[in-house]
Order: sequence, then structure tokens, then C-alpha cells
Amino acid sequence: MKEYMFALGKNWILSIAELVAYLENRAMRVRVMDHSKHVVVVRVDQEMDDEAVAEMQSSLGGCFKTAEVIASYDCRLFARAYPVRGSFSKRERTEVLAAPWADHVWKNIAGKRVNFGISTYPVGENDSIDIVRLTRNLSEAVKQKLLDAGAKRASYYLYEEPDRRNPNRPNTALWPQTIAKHNLLHPPNAEVLVGITDSRIYIGRTLSVYDSVLQQYRDEARPYVSAEISTSPKMCRTLLNLAGVRPGCTVLDPFCGTGTLLMEAALLGMRCIGVEIDGDAARGARSNLKWLGAEMEEVLDFEIIKGDARQLPEIIHDRVDAIATEPHLGPVYVEPPTREQVQQTIRELTELYNEFLKVAPLVLGDSGRIAMTLPVINSEDGQSHRIDITKLLRDTELMVYPLLPKDVLRPVLKKPKALALKPERQTLPERKRGQVVQREVIVLGRG
Repeated sequence: MKEYMFALGKNWILSIAELVAYLENRAMRVRVMDHSKHVVVVRVDQEMDDEAVAEMQSSLGGCFKTAEVIASYDCRLFARAYPVRGSFSKRERTEVLAAPWADHVWKNIAGKRVNFGISTYPVGENDSIDIVRLTRNLSEAVKQKLLDAGAKRASYYLYEEPDRRNPNRPNTALWPQTIAKHNLLHPPNAEVLVGITDSRIYIGRTLSVYDSVLQQYRDEARPYVSAEISTSPKMCRTLLNLAGVRPGCTVLDPFCGTGTLLMEAALLGMRCIGVEIDGDAARGARSNLKWLGAEMEEVLDFEIIKGDARQLPEIIHDRVDAIATEPHLGPVYVEPPTREQVQQTIRELTELYNEFLKVAPLVLGDSGRIAMTLPVINSEDGQSHRIDITKLLRDTELMVYPLLPKDVLRPVLKKPKALALKPERQTLPERKRGQVVQREVIVLGRG
């Protein structure tokens, strides 16, 4: 058994569901041991080597850091040592700053130069622990410990800019770009994660981080971009993992647009088939995949077909292992539409998706899954409108594949309502604040 800690993206529940799906798809027994809105700790039945960890991190869309758990504490110790308000316990602060776990991270460092960073992740918006003071003091304590152990030099990095998602919240975590810039994952350098939940403090040594620079380059340098019909590369990877595909599998995107999802699938070593009804977008997708192949110096195995997703059996002549897609989500609204406009859009999209799902099993392998997004449209009266799942699946042979299976959640794990993980979910939200059209994710399979 081995415990790992993951730093979660802003859609934290979806990130956990994707992680569970990834591990289970590789025949690992996984248990969610603890979590907050920023980190999750999972236990798997086998230890992964460096290559497996790097492959996992590069495949995930929702988690952006992977660490091995090397120590854990009752969070009351840290709360008494570093309270947000009131006096602190000198004895317990001394215990925290002793940092015995550092001996696991750094060994035989006499005469070496060491760069490191400590990234602290809180429970949520409010925390009983002064994480800014904790991170600074712990960094200084570890620096001194390294110098006492014979390091020639010890330096640490702090992220002191405002949080990019909430400017009013202190940020005590290094971004992946900073870690890569300062080579913090190359020994004797290191990054240490301090993950805080409502009951425990977890200390982890970072093993791998998300390559955001490469993602940004792919997003901006590809020859054909259409912001109106593109989804994010991270969301694409999440859909691929929920669909259960692995390197070597054949994945179909029947609403492929400009090929963003197929590009991510190709990078992960999959054979890609895209169907797109719009001729310009189909040509753009073909150009993007060719460009990606040239960048990778590889001949990618892909096919882009101009066609209608409702006519897949006439277009696709071989069975595919999985389907992952963000379909057409309706009009691009500048302002929230009226309730009547939304209801009309929902009816039209339900009919489109239903016709696609009636024929999709004819090209899908027997055990294959379909992972797709559905629109959640906010009308001008403040109401959110969704696709009715019963109508979506009417006259199809598909059923909902539950997300966050009950048996992966630790039974004794009782959380405050804001942190609760509801098992067996039909859909999970993928929302961005302020958007008129938001998304939720659903996974389907044969009954």
C-alpha cells in the first residue's frame, strides 16, 4: 500500500473523480483517504515507479501536482502552533518546526547546494491555521536543518503574488512554472507539499507537476484556433480519463471541432478519429493534428471526417474503444437569454444528443464508455437549465456510469457539508464563474 497526495484544480470534485477513474482503469485498487478543496490523499495497492508517476501526472487534466505522503499529523497540533487569532503554543510550534520528515526528503547532502520550496494548501476559503506564517517559518526551519546537516548552501522559494483565482486570498503554493524554472524536482532540490484538511495535516514530497508551459504553447501555436468551439486541453484530458482510454486505444470525438481533444489524445499515444459537421472546422482539425505530428516529429495515427455525429454507422467502419467529446453546446450568448430561449435551446440540444447516442453504441466496443459534457445554461432570471437525463437516453441502450463509486470513498470519512463527496454521481459540474453556458460531465455505458 502507498499513499499519494494530489493538488487539485478548481473543479476539485471532478478532479478527484478523474483521478479515481485513471487509477481504476489501470487495475489499481484505490481508496480516497482524505481531502479538502485543494488536495486529495489516496491509497493505492501498489507503489508506482518514477515513470508511472510521470505518465499519470501528464495524463491528468484536473490534478496538477503529485506527491508521495511522507508524514501526517493531527491538524490541532498545527492550529495551536499557528492559530489565525490568539496566542500560540511555544511547545507545539517547536514540535512543528522540528520537521523530522525532512530526513526522508534529503539524505547525504553534505557539501551540496540545495534549492527547495514549501507549498501549503488550506482546507478551503477559511482556515484555522495561519498558513502564511506557517509556510515562512517552516521554510526557515528546513533551511537551517539542511545547513546543520552540512549543505554548502540552502535556499528556498516563496510565491508571494495574489492568488490568480481569488486576489483577496493569500497564496502559499508554488506554481508548476516556478518549480520547473528553478529545477526543484531534481535532487537534491525538492518541493514539499503541506496539505491541510479539516482533521489532518499531510506532508508530501512532490514527484511530478503539470507542464503548463507546454500546454500554453500547444494552445497558442497551433495553426487553427476557434475560441467559440474550443474546450480547454485540461477538460479534454479529464474526458479521456473518464472514458477509460489508455495509450494504444482508439478514441472517437464525434463533435471534434478544431481537434483540441484529439490533440491531447494523440499526445497520450492514442489513435484518434474525429467527426465534424462544419467543413472549416474539420480542415482546421486536420491542420492542427498535422502540425502536432511535425512538432513531435512523429507520424500521428488520426483521421478527420467531415460528417454528422447522428450518422456514425455510415461514417465509422471500425469499432472504437471509447468516445470522448464536448458536443455543440448551443448559441454563444453575450448576455443571459430569456427562459423561453433557453428552453428552446435545451429541447434542440436534447434531440441532437439523443439522436447521436442512439447510434453511438453501433461503433463503440462492448465495454467502451462515452464521456461527454452537457450544457448548463443560466437564464436572465437567474435559473440554471439542464438536459433531462431520462430524455437524453430515451430509446438508447445506454445507462449512466456512476462517478465516484461508493467503494472508493473511505467509509469513516465524515466531512463538513462544503467538503462532502457524494458517491455514485450521475453528473459532475465543470463550471467557470460568470459564464452564461457552463458544463457538467456525464459518463455513459451499455446497460
